Amino acid sequence: MGNWMSMGNWSYKFLLLFFFILNLVCNGVWLSQQFSILSVALVIMLSAISAVVETYVASLFKSPFVKRVFISFVVVIHNIFGIVDYYLLYQFGKVVDMSIIDTVLVTNTREAEEFVSAYFSPMVVVLLFCILLVNVVAYVVARLLGKHVMSVAVVRQCALLGVAFLVVNVALILFFKTSVHISTPMHHSIARVLWEYGRVTHESHIGNLLHVCQEVKAVRKHEGSLKMIVIIGESHSWYHTSLYDYDKQTYPLMKDRESNGELFVFKNAVTTNDVTALVMGSVFSLDSMGIGFNECPVFPAVFKAAGFRTALYDNEYLADESLYLMTNSGLSNILYDQRNTHYYDYDGDLIKDINLTNDSLALYILHLTGQHVKYSKRYPPSFAKFKASDYGGPYSDRQKNDIAAYDNACLYNDYIIDQVIKMFEDDNAVCVYFSDHGEEVYEVRDYIGHGTAKYTPDMRYQLRVPLWVWLSEKYRNQYPQVVDKLRKALDLHVKSDDIPFFLIDLADIDTEWMKPDRSFITDGSYHGWNSYREMIISDDGFNTNEGASLRQFSTE
Repeated sequence: MGNWMSMGNWSYKFLLLFFFILNLVCNGVWLSQQFSILSVALVIMLSAISAVVETYVASLFKSPFVKRVFISFVVVIHNIFGIVDYYLLYQFGKVVDMSIIDTVLVTNTREAEEFVSAYFSPMVVVLLFCILLVNVVAYVVARLLGKHVMSVAVVRQCALLGVAFLVVNVALILFFKTSVHISTPMHHSIARVLWEYGRVTHESHIGNLLHVCQEVKAVRKHEGSLKMIVIIGESHSWYHTSLYDYDKQTYPLMKDRESNGELFVFKNAVTTNDVTALVMGSVFSLDSMGIGFNECPVFPAVFKAAGFRTALYDNEYLADESLYLMTNSGLSNILYDQRNTHYYDYDGDLIKDINLTNDSLALYILHLTGQHVKYSKRYPPSFAKFKASDYGGPYSDRQKNDIAAYDNACLYNDYIIDQVIKMFEDDNAVCVYFSDHGEEVYEVRDYIGHGTAKYTPDMRYQLRVPLWVWLSEKYRNQYPQVVDKLRKALDLHVKSDDIPFFLIDLADIDTEWMKPDRSFITDGSYHGWNSYREMIISDDGFNTNEGASLRQFSTE
């Protein structure tokens, strides 16, 4: 360290400046998410620390070849993170953070390929050129200043400042994390990826959740058979659903069932988040908005404890050794008696593999691919009913093709749900359908997708979700009071994180974990959310706590 501190070789001064400029450019994008004097200071601090460490490590290598390989590796890493961050900012209005990392970790190869093909644009080429230009400018500036302006004394002072910054930043991390829950490494792109506290936290959460789910006590209040089917859609826009007066008949089969008095459609449902991985935690857990996720069971554990045979058919997540609620194999073995082991090209192939059992009590959970990302790949050619020529308005030909493909995916989704219902028409059965989140389809800007509700001019397209309940004839005859309660509840403003309690209520299960005021059909005590609801938009979801990031959301 001493030799490096007192070095007279200007090449290390050049490296220090070059790495510092590169760090600043790549990390400065975070300021788009959180701009303040403190954030600017933290970006500079972390960039300086990173540059000092990178330069010092480079000085340790004696071999010129190894030194060049290390420097090239550092430059490539910074460039990659810079491109990814700026592209995500351009396309989705956000940068890499723990929620993005978690989502990537649980994304399968097919989804990743479809994401790249759907969102690749000329902007990628522009960003590549800009990042290359930044490297050239940083090289020239560092070369000139490092050789002609910076003295050895200045280099020594920079190194000492870097060490001081490191000490101060460690203290800041400890203070912010324990006191106000701000993770200062989020201000540095590499630190966001390497920050291990998220994984450690998840390990703890999964471990606790396993224990809680194993200890659940529950019993069904009345004897008799019941088949509960929970279908979770994907990227389903409320505004492209003919059950909600959309002018294209995207859900004719569900409309027929509603007309027959067997389908009950909720008009005002909202999701807790605009990212699937985060939504799943809220709609499975008997927690509230992540306050005590690892201390409360998930609803399949309650059904299993009450004597239900449980099955999960998921076309987005498979069981593995990861630490995510939907994929952890240890948790999966506790929660489900059956689970599919591979993905399907279409949701129709998924439902063909459903193994119907003779158990009197059974819970079937289906997580569909729905209308996710690459709309034209979500349905067989035979469902290509809508064409670009069916759409007027201020849309380009490209946009009209995308809208038609989306509506065709909705039409296929209608068919899938109907096919599932047909499997249980002769049983005492309940089927609840809802989507994880909504989808923008060019309603307010030249954009299709989700995950950007924080930044969209109108967040309702990503947050409003369809929700409906089908009751078999046997169930309607046995529980006429439930039919009456459902009819009275259809105009309520409901939140998707209350769905687990609604399911337990419909199944007539008694458990200490039940909160009656969070079920939609509890007489008079369900509050939901107001017509105009103020929401905080955070990494953990949308909640109603007090805070500085409030935005208005309305169903109007």
